Amino acid sequence: MKGFLLPLALAGLAGAVPIDSQPLEERTTVSVATSQGTMVGSSLLGVENFGGIPFADPPVGDLRLRPPQRSTKSLGTFDATGAGPACPQMFFSTKGDLLSSVLGNLLNTPLFQTVTGQTEDCLTMRVQRPAGTKANAKLPVLFWIFGGAFELGSPQMYDASSLVRNGVSQGKPFIFVSVNYRVGGFGFMPGKEVLADGAANLGLLDQRMGLEWVQDNIAAFGGDPTKVTIWGESAGSISVFDQMALYGGNYTYKGNKLFRAGIMNSGSIVPADPVDCERCQDIYDKVVEEAGCSGSKDSLQCLRDADYDTFLNAANSVPGTLSYHFGRLVVSPSTGWCSVARQP
Repeated sequence: MKGFLLPLALAGLAGAVPIDSQPLEERTTVSVATSQGTMVGSSLLGVENFGGIPFADPPVGDLRLRPPQRSTKSLGTFDATGAGPACPQMFFSTKGDLLSSVLGNLLNTPLFQTVTGQTEDCLTMRVQRPAGTKANAKLPVLFWIFGGAFELGSPQMYDASSLVRNGVSQGKPFIFVSVNYRVGGFGFMPGKEVLADGAANLGLLDQRMGLEWVQDNIAAFGGDPTKVTIWGESAGSISVFDQMALYGGNYTYKGNKLFRAGIMNSGSIVPADPVDCERCQDIYDKVVEEAGCSGSKDSLQCLRDADYDTFLNAANSVPGTLSYHFGRLVVSPSTGWCSVARQP
């Protein structure tokens, strides 16, 4: 296990910066007019990139641990030449052997989260398309959901430039879209309090709102909203299945299907406990205790009111996937679709 943890930790560092790292002077800019405003992206080596486009209001303050709220404000002329930040990451437990303890304490610190561009204000999209694509091109869309055990990861870890170029070379151009979603305790907090508040499986709801953003905006980028394929790896693959199951299997928006096909890589149906199961409640209670909210009349609101550093450390206080306690107290999607299905 020790030999596995360090490479993964370093991979987390590498994933914190865009793989697409060509010199800025070699890039040109390109713009797209959308319902949100004018997106100014970059063009390089036959691929146009638009990153960090918000699809929801920042889930901070009182919007922490709540379903995503659709962004309605105008962005005006928006700089989409860079990459959006990753959501707060949960690398692994700081409890256990010396190596995992040292690395865990380092990687879970607010300083590391800041240095690597991780923040709560992270609900953004990335669009990559063949250079020169026009608004009426109606290209098929590949919607990517990243993996990472529902505890880490971001769209910036995957640059689809080579895929987009290969599609063009084969005469089958397409548009690649990747969604950022909340992970760890920020996106998959369990507990009866969470269930009662309708705030379970927020990461999956982030993905769903990202799909709705595609329906509303992808035509402006030259995509066809009726030809969307969702694709994920590992936790992203599980998410593909979950998107088919959410809301009782209803994946329509404004009367149209959000996607027509799904691709699942290295992920499958996994056992999931109810949101308010005993194990799940233990996770919630532990986070509440670590955040200093045990004496609060409304512990969930107390978690929302906590400052970022306090909540980050509390959310990461429970064992993660790489902990030797894996399977006992781990944050991941839970069943409880009834609470989700009742939402409009």
